Amino acid sequence: MKKNTITLIVLFCVGLCMSCTKKNGENQGLDDKNKKTYDFMPTNSGTWWLYQAADGAVFYRYATGRDSVVEGLTYSYYYRLDTTSDTKAVTPEYFGKNLDKYISLIDVDGTQTSYITYVILKDNWFVGQTWDNTERKKIQGWNLDMWIQSSVQSVTDTLTYNGKTYDSVIYVHNDLSVRLASIPPYVKCGTLDVWFKRGVGIIREKGDINILGGLVTKQYEDWILDYYIKP
Repeated sequence: MKKNTITLIVLFCVGLCMSCTKKNGENQGLDDKNKKTYDFMPTNSGTWWLYQAADGAVFYRYATGRDSVVEGLTYSYYYRLDTTSDTKAVTPEYFGKNLDKYISLIDVDGTQTSYITYVILKDNWFVGQTWDNTERKKIQGWNLDMWIQSSVQSVTDTLTYNGKTYDSVIYVHNDLSVRLASIPPYVKCGTLDVWFKRGVGIIREKGDINILGGLVTKQYEDWILDYYIKP
């Protein structure tokens, strides 16, 4: 996409969005000395989860039992294996805990080099709980301010997939917004919905992302088929 096209899109959206002052999200100021044991889903090597995606893909998520430090913060290292691709693509994934915050990394553009540190949930969750994530990233040459508004929608969902029922599921909705750095208005660029079961992990995910009219686009949905927790 040409630069002048993106600029026109942002200017057009000025009339649709309210100007925002600088935001400081829950993901800012995290310190690795405050890391905690990631206790939301199993980390034991040999633990796996099997998922079905809406596009027909089937993939595994594997726990490794190992830690990894990314941009100064410690995460439990997992990886995703796509069983339906010709290359059997492997994607690293990172989950951790810092103080009362469960954190992860969002790969913004699929390069595995431009991550947003993301508070996915906080201890003592309750319906109506809200928090923000903010970060400035350079994506395809553009300095962008990212803003994620998160809210707990439910803590009692019941979901059934492949004959297995999961109760007490936590549902978190995220609204994603973006702006070009130093240009005040934020423009909504998508949504992310995640359903978690403590002690099991992610049960379902659904994302619809379109940053600045096509700079980065991603639509996906997947849900759990099976899992095994290694003792």
